[in-house]
Amino acid sequence: MNSNSDLWPEIYDQVYADINDDINFYVQEAVLSQGPILELGCGTGRVTFPIAKLGIDILALDNSMAMMEVAQKKITRPSNHYPNLEFVQSDMRNFAFDQKFNLVIIPFRGFQSLISISDQIETITTIKQHITKNGRLIFNTFVPNSESMTSAHDVLYHHRDVEDLENNRKFIIWNQSEYDQFNQLVHTRLIVDELNNKDAVVNRFYRDFSLRYAFRWELYHLFVSNGFKLLNLYGNFEKSEFDASSTEMIWEFALV
Repeated sequence: MNSNSDLWPEIYDQVYADINDDINFYVQEAVLSQGPILELGCGTGRVTFPIAKLGIDILALDNSMAMMEVAQKKITRPSNHYPNLEFVQSDMRNFAFDQKFNLVIIPFRGFQSLISISDQIETITTIKQHITKNGRLIFNTFVPNSESMTSAHDVLYHHRDVEDLENNRKFIIWNQSEYDQFNQLVHTRLIVDELNNKDAVVNRFYRDFSLRYAFRWELYHLFVSNGFKLLNLYGNFEKSEFDASSTEMIWEFALV
């Protein structure tokens, strides 16, 4: 069994195919902004392409070459033509462009991939240099859950089954997470089993990543102390008020 073949970028879109409430939200905000838009942590373009299809200028950035290659392949398809879209491989902490943007977005908890305070502040500083005077920054983070923090870290949880119909493949995805409460990090391992047509495992690969979780007032003060003001904090992508039952924090900031 081959455990070295990382097919994650290829199946990323299938894994998250049923997550679209955030897409509709970011598309609506893109329309309101009228562009240009800067997307940080774009991945394979899950949010990028729905925005680009509206003809809004968008520059999409990600530090993963593998993800960028998948995104670029979508542009080269005969049916796709996006003169208003540009993909750039770069780090969200220290990118540099000769333009400013009316809207900067970091979808799908991409801000939480910054695992130190210095990384977060460096990114915020860089964003400030690329946002227009009346521009906005919008991103979403998950609400830390005390029950998840205390759950057993050595237990595998079934995440979901995925069918890659285009390539006639099946995958079973397992999740294993460990919380480091002292450093406010969650270390996650995704274990992906590829099945043949007899449902036998023919390949297994792993994807390890860490996220920094943050609490409401921690994030509020982080941005306010670094030159932003809070416009809105929503509890879901329907723009409901954030309350004790919310599992998501959708942040909307502007420059002071």
